[in-house]
Amino acid sequence: MESHEVDEVDALIRTAFLTALVTDGSEQDLVKRLRSSAGYLPEQEPVALDDDRIVGHILTTRIVIDGEAGPVDALEVAPLCVALDHRCRGIGAFLMEEALKRGRAAGFPAVFLVGDSRDYARFGFRPVAEFGIRNSGSIPDDVVLRRA
Repeated sequence: MESHEVDEVDALIRTAFLTALVTDGSEQDLVKRLRSSAGYLPEQEPVALDDDRIVGHILTTRIVIDGEAGPVDALEVAPLCVALDHRCRGIGAFLMEEALKRGRAAGFPAVFLVGDSRDYARFGFRPVAEFGIRNSGSIPDDVVLRRA
């Protein structure tokens, strides 16, 4: 991603989350941190374009899950966002499907995210407890979702 595209994505994330039901206003900072992490995979950061304007973004990064048989590589979805004037056009669904497709092609066995299961069930995400997984962090298990 070119530096001007990074700036455009950061601005998109900031403005898209102004209308989010749950936000702390730092989602663009999270994406910046993830881009500089060891789990960052540039090919796992697709964007949606309208002409030359970035109108949607998703990022998945490599994480390691402690499994019973040892560590497992997986992906974690960072904030998915679509520009307000481009919502309800299937762009978010397209980005999610593209991220999942890229993850499968790269051989990742599972994808995790934090969100409302009602929003992500159509993509096959379910609470981690249904897989016998407990989240060791402070985030409630019912909003930590997994897609196998």
